[in-house]
Amino acid sequence: MIKLVDVNYKYKEGNTGLKNINLEFHKGEISVIIGSNGSGKSTLLSCIAGLNKYHGLITLDNIDIKKIKNIELRKKIGIVFQNPNNQIVFNRVYDDLKFTLNNLGEEDIDNKINNALKLVSMNEFQDANPYNLSMGQKQRINLAGVLTTDKDFLLLDEVTSMIDNNGKQAIYNIILDLKRKNKGIIMSTNQIDELALADKIILLNSDHLVSGIYTKEEIFTNLEILKDFEIPLKFKLINKIGYNNLKDLSDKEIIKHVN
Repeated sequence: MIKLVDVNYKYKEGNTGLKNINLEFHKGEISVIIGSNGSGKSTLLSCIAGLNKYHGLITLDNIDIKKIKNIELRKKIGIVFQNPNNQIVFNRVYDDLKFTLNNLGEEDIDNKINNALKLVSMNEFQDANPYNLSMGQKQRINLAGVLTTDKDFLLLDEVTSMIDNNGKQAIYNIILDLKRKNKGIIMSTNQIDELALADKIILLNSDHLVSGIYTKEEIFTNLEILKDFEIPLKFKLINKIGYNNLKDLSDKEIIKHVN
């Protein structure tokens, strides 16, 4: 479990990024963070990943992450950023993934790279130049990078924002498969469609506070919660026809109904 207790963050220029955040995240659960631009979604994920210096307490399995060695934290928590170009280092996919594994002191590198690329359907691209790939392919390569080791939690920062619909669906399927394997997924998004994936939806407001924690059923049946967002027509339709029985559907069935 990841737990945040009274977490606050301020940017270098003194502007507030997060205020008094108290949250819990569990394995086998997909948590989706939504909020307007500048509400602190990316900042929150970076704090959880141990990349930002925050005030308050964040624990992983009841251990303060500030007391966990960086290499051990990287083995437990992986993060994929919104812009896939920010995580590309080398001109060969294999070398990019190998670099991560070497830094973590991993063994059996070839096998781990092969398995991770298979998971994201990119196993034929080991020798490709990642800079020549599409944005969707790059993002899948970055996702493979965090899948090369058996992490407990994956943090996904608007990972589908630059990807076409086919690429999005492929990543959604990967996310659902990871949930089935008891991985904890914490993802930020500005795309309301992706709430269909969520077990828990966290709304950050413009004051950098958590203004609510909801289930997707609560969201789908009360769109007033999303009054500050542009709501897709399909969600309005679901709300209008009273499609309230979502708890009886699987994640894939829900996604089918909103796509």
